[in-house]
Amino acid sequence: MTRLLAVAALFLAVTLTPAEEKKVSPAITDLANDKADKVETEKGKATEPITVASEKELEKAIPDEATRKRIAKLVDFKEQKLLVFAWQGSGQDKLTYSVAESYPEQLMFSYTVGKTDDLRKHVKLYVVRNNVRLSVK
Repeated sequence: MTRLLAVAALFLAVTLTPAEEKKVSPAITDLANDKADKVETEKGKATEPITVASEKELEKAIPDEATRKRIAKLVDFKEQKLLVFAWQGSGQDKLTYSVAESYPEQLMFSYTVGKTDDLRKHVKLYVVRNNVRLSVK
């Protein structure tokens, strides 16, 4: 009986009310790349994103002022962080993610190497809520 009450209490503690759910930002938001964005890709890896948790870190990660200003408007660094995946590789390279439905959510990123020899720049920007857990493969 005690275990049942403990499980019920845990469930109630993790479950959000409808009012709380409206206040919580989505686990992940894919930022559309602007063609004018300038993000360094030469030293980047698709499996090692740059995590940006403040505007100061954003200055280091993205030196281009116009790009930085556009992105800064889209991220609330108090509740969110920016993930920057920037790399060079095959034009067929793919980076996908899936969300495990739990609270807090878990994001699993998966990188698939393309099979063509055409060297392309890839930039993927994601806004992620601070309490979300990440894994990249």
